[in-house]
Amino acid sequence: MLDELVKDYSAYLKLDVLNGFQTVQDVVDNMLTRLEELTSVLQMVKLKNSDCSSAVSEDISKYRNEITALSKKISTLLNVIQKLQSNVEQLEKQVEKAEADFGINNDNKIKSFLKPFLKRTKEIVPPSSPSPTYEKLVFESVLNSFEDQKP
Repeated sequence: MLDELVKDYSAYLKLDVLNGFQTVQDVVDNMLTRLEELTSVLQMVKLKNSDCSSAVSEDISKYRNEITALSKKISTLLNVIQKLQSNVEQLEKQVEKAEADFGINNDNKIKSFLKPFLKRTKEIVPPSSPSPTYEKLVFESVLNSFEDQKP
């Protein structure tokens, strides 16, 4: 009976380690394969990234002068627009002043302009008050902004 008991307990202690660890070994091998694939993909991305960054830095240095010239032209155009806006504002003020002095109605400028020609009356126009004096407008030239620009 003791022999049978020993045999029964020894059967519990007998383990098939090779068969039990085979699945673990398969999982580890599969994981290593995937890690190697990931490593190779990361290396390719790193190479492409360095190629891309070097190409971009070359393009930046290549087109730097053109971008600088373009920004100068944009700055010049902004200055021209400001000068033109100032000139137009001066002209509008003078036109509004002239319209007020001559009594021109802004509703229909063409009719107001042609009214003296269309109106046939034999009225004698009384001499009006002395005509207002207008000062000569001096506009800033925008052409000198472009003289020093070379394409």
